[in-house]
Amino acid sequence: MPRDEMQRLVERWIAGWNAHDADAVAACYARDAVSRDVGRPTAMPGRESIRTAIQDYLTAFPDLTAGVGRLGCDGDVVYVEWHATGTHTGSFLALPPSGRVVQIDGCNVLRVGGEGLFITEISYWDVAGLLVQVGLLPEPTAQTAPA
Repeated sequence: MPRDEMQRLVERWIAGWNAHDADAVAACYARDAVSRDVGRPTAMPGRESIRTAIQDYLTAFPDLTAGVGRLGCDGDVVYVEWHATGTHTGSFLALPPSGRVVQIDGCNVLRVGGEGLFITEISYWDVAGLLVQVGLLPEPTAQTAPA
């Protein structure tokens, strides 16, 4: 798939997130796509399970906004660095709502199949940063290296 088409797919994907439309985001994935998210214990097989995970994020962070920092393509793989902001008002990954605004950075590595949709995904994001921001981990302190 040409780079400009991959970029349009990513733009549709981000637009779906920003519209808080789990169906629109899920429509960017093939029916048999597989997604892995570092914040979840198991992979999500199939568009429906991916859609459910997307809805979990949108329910927990109903004002979520996301933007692309950098995008790179290599063959059928697209790399998307992103930054997201949202208020944690719903339960998420067994975390009770904190009411706090969080800012998270991440990078997704997505493979595009012959249908022009994502067929595999790995989502790397700052889970520890989220836990600090919602008050479940202490703020990091400056450490000095021994002389």
